[in-house]
Amino acid sequence: MAGGLKPTNNSLFSVYNAPQLARNARNLINNPQRIVGGTIVHGTDFPDCVAVLCGGEGTCTGTLIAKNIVVTAGHCKCEMNASSVFFGNDINREGKTVNVAKQVQHPDYITTNKSDLTLLVLESEIDNVPPRKIAPGEIIDRATYGRAVGFGATDLNGFYGYGRKRQVDVPIASSSCQAKVNGKDDQYFYGCYPGLELVAGKPTLEMDSCSGDSGGPIYVQDEQGGWLLAGATSRATRSSSHTCGDGGIYVRVDKHLDWIRSIADI
Repeated sequence: MAGGLKPTNNSLFSVYNAPQLARNARNLINNPQRIVGGTIVHGTDFPDCVAVLCGGEGTCTGTLIAKNIVVTAGHCKCEMNASSVFFGNDINREGKTVNVAKQVQHPDYITTNKSDLTLLVLESEIDNVPPRKIAPGEIIDRATYGRAVGFGATDLNGFYGYGRKRQVDVPIASSSCQAKVNGKDDQYFYGCYPGLELVAGKPTLEMDSCSGDSGGPIYVQDEQGGWLLAGATSRATRSSSHTCGDGGIYVRVDKHLDWIRSIADI
């Protein structure tokens, strides 16, 4: 996971006491319908999750949210606008590549590093992949776990494995970065922005999003069991001791709908 913050001396172990994280981690592990661990995505599951390519090389992940719009991370913008997205499960196998006509970073990310989002406007509409619906805030707020999907690396240091679409279920530690751990704000422990981001995963779980998953989706389920887009992968938590595996921060897409609609008709 790109852009991880360095851990502080007293945050690494204090984060274990986060009540929401402990409760949600237990529920996830004890649920026999869930598999704790990363697996390869096969078939047509999550076709809206795409690889983001810069100059033909894979760098990030994104989610199709309209017929010609992909949302990814703000730090995933290509320098020379040589960007495209890949639809498929493995960038080295059969799939469809579509060029990007325009990249639009969130203005707050450019000035303050908040709202780590970029919209990719595709050169052509995608008719054979349904855009992913965005989760309402109330569904995100009551979710106990999320499913992160992406093309990123598979080792804890974030160096190896990019290119195959994988998925992993992670417990939600903070749904909106507005709770407290041992009397301290989530912002202090996790390094997240209150009201704009969610935190999922935990130290030493070694199940997480990683480098190359940046911008990719974390989904939550609705009451019918359907998957809705909750956030876009941004960076590691402040309490992380590795680049990957210790929990991640995801930008809540529902908190940025006005900006998205100002760019495209979603």
